[in-house]
Amino acid sequence: MANALQIGQPLPELSVLAADGKATTVQAHLGSRVTLLNFLHGTWCAECVSQLYSLQRHKRELAEAGAGIVVVTRDKPESLATFLLSASPSLEYTVLVDPEGAAHQQVGAGGHTLALVVDRHQIVRWVTHWSDRRDRPGYQTLLRVLQETGETEVVTEPLSSGVEARASQMGAKWETV
Repeated sequence: MANALQIGQPLPELSVLAADGKATTVQAHLGSRVTLLNFLHGTWCAECVSQLYSLQRHKRELAEAGAGIVVVTRDKPESLATFLLSASPSLEYTVLVDPEGAAHQQVGAGGHTLALVVDRHQIVRWVTHWSDRRDRPGYQTLLRVLQETGETEVVTEPLSSGVEARASQMGAKWETV
């Protein structure tokens, strides 16, 4: 993943579409707080749909941690719009589409699912990839990362897959090792 974002880098301008097909950017939906930004395959992927509903179930805890949620899928706008209309429970966070995969490539998602935490300055503070649900980070890990990023922008946390995300006190430079 040569194009993978590195911890400490600014989030690049990511052009995507809303479910209604209108052009937008990911940045237009981040706001002024810490954001969990997920890049998923799409609503045709059962594991991705499970992630969408899991984010909804944990939305309150994520909000209490001071974080917003933005998801980008590889769906076509009409496919996402149909899914969102039928979603039960409805998703109360932003879901955008990247049908050509350009934004997914810019962040280095490749064929994997990718989660980023970006701070209020749109700097990447945590990043992890996973290819299946056994490798994804648990929500307790995400909550800690989001809470600490919002408060101090520094986190040291072992991930569920045995990977460790570390941050340095000097300038909050992060690395995934």
